[in-house]
Amino acid sequence: MFGHYPRRFALAAALTALFVAACAMPPSATGPDASRTGEGSSPVVGSAGPAITPLPISVTDAKYGLLTARTAPGARCQASLRVGLGVYGDAPPDTLPGQNAGADGFVTWTYATPRVPSGTAGYTLRCQGDNASETKTGNFTIPTHPIVATALTVRVTTDVPPSEQFNPDPSLVPLRDSSLAKIKATLATEWKSATRGLGSLVVDDRSADITMFVVAARGTSVHRRNPADDSQDIVIYVSDQVLGMRTVENNVAVALHELGHIWCCYGPDANDTGHWTTKLASPGLYGVDKYGLMTDPVTCVSFGAVLSCPNRFSDREMVALGFTNFPPPAPDPCITQSLSLQSELNSLGTQIHAIEAQYPRGIPAAIYDSYVAMVNQYNALVSRRNALPCDPS
Repeated sequence: MFGHYPRRFALAAALTALFVAACAMPPSATGPDASRTGEGSSPVVGSAGPAITPLPISVTDAKYGLLTARTAPGARCQASLRVGLGVYGDAPPDTLPGQNAGADGFVTWTYATPRVPSGTAGYTLRCQGDNASETKTGNFTIPTHPIVATALTVRVTTDVPPSEQFNPDPSLVPLRDSSLAKIKATLATEWKSATRGLGSLVVDDRSADITMFVVAARGTSVHRRNPADDSQDIVIYVSDQVLGMRTVENNVAVALHELGHIWCCYGPDANDTGHWTTKLASPGLYGVDKYGLMTDPVTCVSFGAVLSCPNRFSDREMVALGFTNFPPPAPDPCITQSLSLQSELNSLGTQIHAIEAQYPRGIPAAIYDSYVAMVNQYNALVSRRNALPCDPS
């Protein structure tokens, strides 16, 4: 079951960076005695220790994901970041690993850049040489970063999602892990197919547009958004709280559905949970796909042991995702085979009914064997069609 709780809001957690300031002892000095000197005495001459030269540091590049500086070769450097976080989603590291400047004096850090609210962020850089140290602070800008269906990056993880209350179930860990592996392996291909070849998706653990948390628990999977800071993430529960455990394939379909909520659905035809309120068949889509991915509730169909759920966006959903020109849906091989079998059934059925209409009192012996062969062929085709895991309606 796909669905959503009402949108929730949570207080953003504040990230406090640790500032390390270098303190140098002032040079020692001895001044003349304040009392008058006696006759024949010599005045005390003041002395000072050697001056300490600050370690040279020049920050040459500072932007989200990169910090580069130049200092004395071999100096040991550390850095920390100050980045404003959203209610939902991932965070960049708050500290960067220490490293030594190279022979040319350069030291460079690259780090993960999950999508965070745009604004001003900062860094603190401290380098320590043999006899001196220095600290530099500065700011850099995190630009506005819109999410687009044609270049989508997703981090898929089993980390605990922020601001989400749930009861972990150890018995669901195997399903969580297999679902995680399946989503990582197939999500890019499924996204391209769902968007009729126009969308592009990369699973990226470092610089994701959105993070997808796969949870070993029962619950309603949800796309979460905080309008105040536009932070977003997705929580996938591997077991539905009503229908129970899902297959790994169905969890991939759930992932597609929740990704669709980044853009869909709004307006008079949608409800406040982001779903279409009316089911509108889309030309070229059949069976479970014919209404698209974003209806409420999403209808899945059972074919024996196989539970089939939608994995194609409808025409109106393609528009919501930002596509203005798009081709008709690619033929589904299962649907194509089912429609071909149905065509054969229609032809045989016409012939059988014609014979039965011509001989209402009984079929003559001369054509009876042929009639029986057609009936047997018809029944065999029905069995083949019914065994297919798709619905051509």
